[in-house]
Amino acid sequence: MRPVVRSRETSAADGARSVPRALRKRTPAPRRRERTVAGEIPKRAAIRYEPTPDAYAEARSIAVPVRTMAYAFHEGRLVGFDYMSSFSADQTGFDELALKRIKRGETTRIDALDMVGKPSGQFIYPSAYATAPGRRADVYSHSRSEKLSSGVTLETTTKVLAIMFDEHDVVVEATLVITTSSKPLKSTPDASHPLHGGLS
Repeated sequence: MRPVVRSRETSAADGARSVPRALRKRTPAPRRRERTVAGEIPKRAAIRYEPTPDAYAEARSIAVPVRTMAYAFHEGRLVGFDYMSSFSADQTGFDELALKRIKRGETTRIDALDMVGKPSGQFIYPSAYATAPGRRADVYSHSRSEKLSSGVTLETTTKVLAIMFDEHDVVVEATLVITTSSKPLKSTPDASHPLHGGLS
C-alpha cells in the first residue's frame, strides 16, 4: 500500500506555504565548533603578541670609564709606574691570551712587545715586580667599571699582566691577575623628597 501524498494549495498570490512532508530531505547541519571530552565548547580567544614593555625589559649595566696612574718609590727614588684607562681615546686594553704564547727562558722582551704591544707600566729593582738586581718588568693593566642595573652598586673588573725579564731581557716569569670588586654608590638626596626634619 502506497503512502498518501498530501499537499495544500494556496492562491497564486500567496504561493505554496509548505513542502509535502514526504518530499522533504533532512541534511544535518555541519558542526563548526569542536567539543571537548567533557562536552564543553572550548573558548577560542584571539592571541595577540606584543613587545615587552620597557619596565619589564632585560636590565642592563652601564659602563663607567675610569683612568688611574700609580707610582712606586723606594727610598725616595722612582722605581716604577702603572697607568690604566678604559676611555676610548687612550684605553689600555690588551689580549690576555698572549700569556699562553710567552715561554719562560725563551721569549725575549722584543718578542713580548710584538705579542702584547707597548706596556702601560714599567718597574725596575727593587719593586714588587722586580725583586732581584738586574731585573725589570713590563706591566699591562686595564680596568672596567659598570654600574649595575640596580643603580646602587659599582662593579669593577681589573686585569694585570706582568712580564718579568732578567738582565738579558729574557722572560723569567709572567703572571696574569684578574680581580672583581663591588662597592655601593653614594646616594644623593632627591629634591622632590626632602629629608624629614620638620613638624608634621
